[in-house]
Amino acid sequence: MLYGFAYGGPFGHFFHKLMDTIFKGKKGNSTVAKKVLLEQLTSSPWNNFLFMSYYGLVVEGRPWKLVKHKLGKDYPTIQLTAWKFWPIVGWVNYQYVPLQFRVLFSSFVASCWSIFLNLKARSPVIKNA
Repeated sequence: MLYGFAYGGPFGHFFHKLMDTIFKGKKGNSTVAKKVLLEQLTSSPWNNFLFMSYYGLVVEGRPWKLVKHKLGKDYPTIQLTAWKFWPIVGWVNYQYVPLQFRVLFSSFVASCWSIFLNLKARSPVIKNA
C-alpha cells in the first residue's frame, strides 16, 4: 500500500498527463499504439525494477547484494511477462478510458499484477538445518 500511495499513484498521474501532452490532440489506433509502445519501453521496465528493489530492501529488509542477485535472476522473466500482459491493458486504457480515470483503471489492474509481482519478488525462506 505504501508503494502505491507514495510512488505508484503520483507516478501514474504525472505519466498519463505527460503522455497526453506528448500526443496532444492526436487520436486513432496509431497514436494508441505509440503510447503503449512508449509506456512499455520506459515506465514498465522502471516500475518492475523499482518494485522488486523496494520489496527486497524495504519489505523483506534484505541487503542490496541479495536484492541485486534476485533482480538478476528474476527480473528478465518478470519483464517479459509484463510485456505480454500490460500492452493489452495499456491499449484498453488509452483507447477507451478517459484521462481522468486512467490512473484508477491501471491501479485496479496493478493490484492484480502486484499479486504476481509479490509472488515473484519474495525470497524463499532459508531454513536453518
